[in-house]
Order: sequence, then C-alpha cells, then structure tokens
Amino acid sequence: MGDQTDRLLLEVEFTHRWYRAFLERLRADGYAFRGFTGTPGRGDLVCRHDVDLSLDAAVAMAEMEADLGVESTYFVLLTSPLYNAMRSTSREAIRRIEGLGHDVGLHFSTHAYPELDRRPPAGSVERRVRAELDVLDSLLEGTPTGVSFHIPPEWALGAEFEGFTSAYAPAYFSEATYVADSSQRWRDEPPAVGRDDGPVQVLTHPGLWAETDGTFTERVEGAIETACGDARAASRAEFLDGGSD
Repeated sequence: MGDQTDRLLLEVEFTHRWYRAFLERLRADGYAFRGFTGTPGRGDLVCRHDVDLSLDAAVAMAEMEADLGVESTYFVLLTSPLYNAMRSTSREAIRRIEGLGHDVGLHFSTHAYPELDRRPPAGSVERRVRAELDVLDSLLEGTPTGVSFHIPPEWALGAEFEGFTSAYAPAYFSEATYVADSSQRWRDEPPAVGRDDGPVQVLTHPGLWAETDGTFTERVEGAIETACGDARAASRAEFLDGGSD
C-alpha cells in the first residue's frame, strides 16, 4: 500500500488487480463497509454489484473481497438473457457468494414488464418486485437484501417504495456520493471518493472485470459466447446425450 497503489489507481483499467488496489485504498482511508440497511452516515461505504453478465465473474469478485475482509451486496437478475438463476450451477454460485459473507439482493428489470416502462400505477412495482423477491428467497440461505433497478427508468431514481429498500433511495443515491462503472465509464477517472463528502455508494458490474483488461464490447461479447456455450452444453446433455422421454 502507499505510493505504488496510488500510481496504479491513476491508470484506470478493468482488471482484478486494479479493483483490489481500489478496495485497499478505500480500506486504508478508513471507510466502514456496510449494506443496504438503515441510514448510512459519514465514513460509511456501501459496496454494490449488479450482476448483469456473469455469475462466475461475481463469484470471482466476491472471493477477492472476502480475502480483503470487504462485505458487499450482490444484486442478481432473474430475467437475464445471459444466465438462469434457477439452474443448479447458478444456485451454487449465488450461495457461494452468500457463504462468503456478502448480502444478496434482487436486480430488478422493469423492462421485463411492459406496464412498468413508464411511471407505473401505484402498487404495481411493489407487486412485481415482491414476486421476484419470493423466487430469489427460495434460492438463498438467508433473506434477499434490497433491490437495485436494472438500467433504471427515470421514475426509479430517488424514489422510495413500500416493502423493500431501493439502492436508488435518497439515502444511498442523491444524499450520498455515488460512484459507478456503468458501461465502463466512471464519472471521474480515477473514481473520486472522499471521506469528507458523507456516505458513499460504489457500484461495479462484476462481468466488466477480469484478470486482463478489456473493452465494454469485448466483455459483453465474451459473456454472450459463454452463455451460448453453456446453453449448448446443457441442452445437448439433456436432450441428446441423455435422450428424452
């Protein structure tokens, strides 16, 4: 830690090495890592991961964080085109993340429900979210922690809801320093996090990070190829190699 870490952080890259150095800097700065419960205060940092592309990438990041003593919240999609959270291998990955001491929450896509594309009628969001939370709850040892909106519509930013905590609620979003790597574009490079600014939320997407650097397009295309390969292997095993009734 020290000058070497600071020099590394100046050259932003989407590698596990860089992310580890970033976490080490945050720990050295004295941040207290916490989840989406209660109201965060000065010196509190909420570390959030939206699992858009790959559960395997999420497990790799969760293991790295556990090794550093960092606790995060991983938000899992039930409507992803790239992974099926109900498959046995996916359930094992989710429980692995949970077993490492991290929280697991719901990454909820309003875009899967046409009636939610625009500002929805009262109670409709809560009903849809509750249904998905119940499914996610069946995959976990514990209870799902909070909800993050996938590619959030404008009406979700800064809103609060009955029955669940949103990662975009004011206490975690507009009233905190919000740092995100969405589409591999930090708002500042290197991402600026200062303890005098009050609570902080740091959002990363595990599928954008790997052992070597890569572009956003390369990461997404790689996830697509992996998902297609997994689907092909599973389908062959179920319908061809094993036969069907």
